[in-house]
Amino acid sequence: MNKEPTQEQMEVLEHTGNIVVTAKPGSGKTFTVVEKIANIMPSLPSYQGIIAISFTNKASDELKRRCKQRGVEPKQSFFGTIDKFYISQIIIPFASHLTCLMPEYEVVNTLKDDPSYSELNNINGNLTPEQESLLLSALSEGKIFLEISGEIALYILKNVSGALNYMKARYTHIFIDEYQDCGKIQHAIFLLLVDNGLTGIAVGDINQAIYGFSNRFPKYLISLIGQKNFKHIELNKNHRCHPSISEYSLCLFNASKEIYEDKRVFRVSVAGNEKNIAEKIDQNLSAIKEKYGVKHNNNVAILCRNNGIVHLLDSVLKTSHKTFTDTPLDRDNSEWGRLFRDIISARFDENVFAVDYAEQLFPDELESVKYHKALVLCQRIFTCHRDAISSVESDIIDLAQLVYPKKKSKSAIAMLNQVLTDDKLLNSYIPAAENEINLMTLHKSKGLEFNIVFHMDLYKWILPNEYGNAAAQLQDLNLHYVGVTRAIDVCYLMNGSMRYRSKQGDFVKAEPSPFLSKTGLSERRRDVTWE
Repeated sequence: MNKEPTQEQMEVLEHTGNIVVTAKPGSGKTFTVVEKIANIMPSLPSYQGIIAISFTNKASDELKRRCKQRGVEPKQSFFGTIDKFYISQIIIPFASHLTCLMPEYEVVNTLKDDPSYSELNNINGNLTPEQESLLLSALSEGKIFLEISGEIALYILKNVSGALNYMKARYTHIFIDEYQDCGKIQHAIFLLLVDNGLTGIAVGDINQAIYGFSNRFPKYLISLIGQKNFKHIELNKNHRCHPSISEYSLCLFNASKEIYEDKRVFRVSVAGNEKNIAEKIDQNLSAIKEKYGVKHNNNVAILCRNNGIVHLLDSVLKTSHKTFTDTPLDRDNSEWGRLFRDIISARFDENVFAVDYAEQLFPDELESVKYHKALVLCQRIFTCHRDAISSVESDIIDLAQLVYPKKKSKSAIAMLNQVLTDDKLLNSYIPAAENEINLMTLHKSKGLEFNIVFHMDLYKWILPNEYGNAAAQLQDLNLHYVGVTRAIDVCYLMNGSMRYRSKQGDFVKAEPSPFLSKTGLSERRRDVTWE
């Protein structure tokens, strides 16, 4: 049985024009998007659909899976990442209209792989004649540079007669999730499609914009809020966190309306440094789990500002724990690299089965031949023993060849081999066991949730980094907000009297983060000392 939408969610579902939705963590954002799509699809003819864009394959697959569970008939809809949309729906179908050639296209991970096209690195707005010539030359050779796929798509939409008409004929709506992470090009293409007649639904959370280092800023989400042709709707009710945690997080941005008697945010003072904090977590964890009815350690997380503190805690924490670190594959943005990451993660996820993964790649009712080939490969990958996973490397590559036949990446294959043959790297794709605490950075925790959260590094100069500019400090506040809102039942803000400096390898006197003294926060938490 489908749950009933809240009043806030109903406003989104009932509005038929352009919408910008700002959603707080736990407010049912994905549920609302799925219901919105389910409302739209029945009225569309079989040759039309909607565009549903997410910034990660995982988020996109989750949206597609939930739409399928909801019984949504996709028709001619696109579900995928923004790069995949640019490449598969704009660049490949229409590049030949510019070049008068139809080569086999190859997605090149970076312009560094071909120095002769390095000038394309400097695209900023309108192309110079030299850049235009280089771009057409690359497309004639079948080269699509992933890092400028947005710029290429925008150029095609503006210069190929009929490209925008095709978009309007095939698609009626465009959804973009996590809009706070949109950059200039993504924003420009979204508005171009909306101006061309598609209904735009932008969904995001200004306070989760933590990827400024990737040139993504919440200003584009904010700009939509101010546009007359977009209705701004807020989803504020947090259905995930305890209300007192939700109110504490809202108070970080002066938006809290209530103070709860049952406060579930604790500022914990500990004499000593991170090693002493780890010792206190070891001592108190059992009592905390019992108090909040949490049975397993994998529902607990320790979140840190950077990898240096993660590694320090890893060396001193006595409670069984799982440390999540980056691997070479994590930095590969090619289609094959992303698929390799997803396959390995799915292989070790007890809730994902071979048949479901194959169906996710190729729906049986639409692509039966490819589905059955994928199913054979997935069954071998998903049933192999962990210690023998390198033996199915060729099967993983064959699956990538089946899914993305024209996007082979030798570098991604080399990184796949590196991960499959290195136990430490492979371990980063395996979820924490029931008896293991999750130990990771705040950035890695985005999108996850845990019953119990220990939030580290709330010190002056660390969170925020006061050497940074105002924009960087706002991102740090957003990062702190993300950390607090990962907690479902209780959040502990850990403070020591000393702190570790990773670069110097020493300990210095710690001063509390200015984030802890923002107006209204002390009334919304309990301050305690763990002796």
